[in-house]
Amino acid sequence: MLAKQLGENFYVEKINPICVGLIKDPIFTIRDTALKNFTALIAIFGAPWIQHNILPSLMACKDEHNYLHRLTCLFGIAKLGPQLPIEVTRKVFVPVLLHMHTDKVANVRMNVAKAIN
Repeated sequence: MLAKQLGENFYVEKINPICVGLIKDPIFTIRDTALKNFTALIAIFGAPWIQHNILPSLMACKDEHNYLHRLTCLFGIAKLGPQLPIEVTRKVFVPVLLHMHTDKVANVRMNVAKAIN
């Protein structure tokens, strides 16, 4: 709602850093809500905006020490993937999934399979 009312420039400058920071929150519900908000932003600002403003931070979570953050990356792929162009899947998501399929945490590896589905 704020993104629509305040516009892209204000959102990128003031709100987006906070929203992107929520993907590393210790509470699952907060991380999940952040991902849901990102899916809503695709409808407002478009896929290229998400690719530029959200995906770099989200995909960087693949290398986080905390496995919960790595899972958030996978959950983001599963939520955002269907709404983004196939080129994003090929160029951004597939390399991340290939990187994560050998993770030391079984839950991460299992969620790689779920994200592919």
